[in-house]
Amino acid sequence: MTAANITEDQKAAFKAHLRKCWKLGSVASATTRVVLRVYLRRDGKLGSEPVLIEASASRDGPVVMQAAMRALKECQPYGFLPADKYSEWKVLDLSFTPRDMGGG
Repeated sequence: MTAANITEDQKAAFKAHLRKCWKLGSVASATTRVVLRVYLRRDGKLGSEPVLIEASASRDGPVVMQAAMRALKECQPYGFLPADKYSEWKVLDLSFTPRDMGGG
């Protein structure tokens, strides 16, 4: 399955929304990166558990992944995504680093 393409503005809005829920308990390297595939329902809620598709080879990887998963669950629904473009955002590959998400 190919991940959907949404505009950079929509990705930025999504990340800005997720920053409100982002909590990173321990200090992780700012560059530790994980990419999660996110399946969304039409109502903007998660359709299933996000899937890890890429991660830095780092001891901080699991911590960053857990923070990303938690933020995705706590920040739903994502009602700001345009309903008429559902086919474009029903599957998203989202990259997370502590730096992108505003530290810890």
